[in-house]
Amino acid sequence: MSSRAIAQSLLLTTLVAASAASPAIARGDLLSDKDSCVLAVGPELIYFAGYQPGDAPPRKFCEDVPRLGETIFVFDYAAPELREMKAGFRILRQTGESDEPSDREAATAASLAPQIYPKGTFSFTHVFTQPGDFVGVVTIDGSAGEHWTARFPFSVAKRRFELSPFFLIGAAGLLALFLFASGKFETNRRRR
Repeated sequence: MSSRAIAQSLLLTTLVAASAASPAIARGDLLSDKDSCVLAVGPELIYFAGYQPGDAPPRKFCEDVPRLGETIFVFDYAAPELREMKAGFRILRQTGESDEPSDREAATAASLAPQIYPKGTFSFTHVFTQPGDFVGVVTIDGSAGEHWTARFPFSVAKRRFELSPFFLIGAAGLLALFLFASGKFETNRRRR
């Protein structure tokens, strides 16, 4: 197989792999729904977004908090039934420890006590002072004994390799160019 054919095959394979890669992969109970972030809490859905005041233009995020500082988490109910249930929110430092109540309390960075939100929306503001990995935990408790929990991991001020498909395409292009050029060089050398 010629260098050119190898380079073309490599480039095609890389393009297919990069097109299949998603820059934002849903984690935990957080789902992506077009332009919205959705949390699956028991059988219900809650729309979710995070904001950082001072961003110009303002932009929302679903998972990773781009920088340190004040961060606002906003939750909107998709189902009217949730308006009669207590909702709480907790931010845990990711420590890798068990889910025992004492470990959960020790890992808690911030929390919002469960309460009923009759308008179907609530928000929580927290100031992150250190970068790291965290887990957001939303709990829903109903009067009929329902207890649902949704967890979603996120990082704060940690750059993820979001552009990996572009770097992958660039690397494949450089490799294809190198193989093509080396094949031309080899062909020219044989002709002499």
